[in-house]
Amino acid sequence: MKTTKKIQLFSIIICASLTANLSSCKKPTSQNEEELITTIKVNLTDSATNQVNTFVFTDPDGDGGNNPIQFDTIKLKANTTYNCSLSILDESKTPVGNITDEIIAEGTDHQFYFTPSAGLNVSVGNLNTDNNGLQLGNTAKWTTSGNSNGRVQITLKHKPGIKAAGDAITVGDTDIELPNDGFYTIIQ
Repeated sequence: MKTTKKIQLFSIIICASLTANLSSCKKPTSQNEEELITTIKVNLTDSATNQVNTFVFTDPDGDGGNNPIQFDTIKLKANTTYNCSLSILDESKTPVGNITDEIIAEGTDHQFYFTPSAGLNVSVGNLNTDNNGLQLGNTAKWTTSGNSNGRVQITLKHKPGIKAAGDAITVGDTDIELPNDGFYTIIQ
């Protein structure tokens, strides 16, 4: 009888130990889980006329999977300055998730890059900054010169704890990089 009770007690201790180990091995949850990004809106306001033009990229299932369903062509006037603001959204949920607010709140860990293709007569500068005075770039100034066409690649990098002044686009993890080399842009 004593042997049976010892075996039962030993079995209970092993089961309790296994249960405790299994529950302590739960996958950790990230405080900054990646959001689904379905839509990027590039809002360009002509600084002379205050006319706002919005250009949209929409990929309902996010990166990978199905192809995007909307990828507007950006049409700008030559010799004009535009104030740019970006809206990053998750339109897969109701209400629509405004990821822009989260990016701004975590600005010290993020940075947007704008890369015009060679021959496209647009320069992008005057990007806004985060709380540490480093470039964030969800707002910027786009200045066009003569007629041209090409692409503007928009990239969002995630740089927790590693963001520094003058960082190259290669530093950090990529949160957003528009496919097909970016928005096709025509300057007339």
